[in-house]
Amino acid sequence: MSAVSEGQSAVDKENGSLPQSEEKLCELPSSATPEERIQHKLAKAVDFKQKGNDHFKQQQLKKAIRNYHSGLMYMKAVDQDMNPNKHFGQSRAAPKLPQETKDAVMTITADLHNNLAACLLKQEPVRYERVVECCKQVTEFQPKNVKGWYRLGLAQFHLRDYDAAKEALKEANAISEGKDTAVRKLMLQVDQELRKENKKFSDMFKNSLLVKQS
Repeated sequence: MSAVSEGQSAVDKENGSLPQSEEKLCELPSSATPEERIQHKLAKAVDFKQKGNDHFKQQQLKKAIRNYHSGLMYMKAVDQDMNPNKHFGQSRAAPKLPQETKDAVMTITADLHNNLAACLLKQEPVRYERVVECCKQVTEFQPKNVKGWYRLGLAQFHLRDYDAAKEALKEANAISEGKDTAVRKLMLQVDQELRKENKKFSDMFKNSLLVKQS
C-alpha cells in the first residue's frame, strides 16, 4: 500500500512512520488483541478519510490531501499488522481476522487512494503520474470501481498513453454497462487521438517509401 508523495507534511517522509502525535493515538493496552489493534487503526483511517472529504467539499485541497495521506499511513500500519512476515521478515503468525475486517481493509484503502486521486486531479499543475499510481491501487483493491478505472484512463489520456487509457476506459465502460456518459465521452476522445497517431505513422511510412523510390 503506497501512500507517500510530495506535500505530505502529516507523515514522516523518510521512513513512512506515523507522526508522534498520531502514534500516541494508536496506543492501546498491552492486553489488546491483534484484531483490536487493527480495528483501532481502521477507525483512525476512517476518521482521516472523513476529515479529508470535508476539506475536499470546501475545496481545501492541501488539507484534504494531508488527511488522506495520514489515513493511508494508518492503512500501511494495518497491513504490517496483518502481514508481519512480509514487512519484518519475522516468523510470526498473521492474525486470524473475520472476512468482514478484511473487506473493510480493502474498501478503506481503495477509498483513500480514490479520494486522493480526485484531489490531485484538481490541483494545478496536475501530477498525472501520481494519479496513475493512486488509481492503480484503487483498481487493485476494487477491480469493479468505475471511478478508479475512469480516473486512471483520464490520467493516462493526459500523459498521451492512449492505448493504456483505452484499456482502462473499456474496463470502466464494461462495469458501468455503458451508462456512464463521462466514460463514453472520454473513450471517443481517446479513439480520436489514436486515429490521429495512426494517420501520422501511416503518412510517415508512405513518405519514407517515396524517399526510397526517388
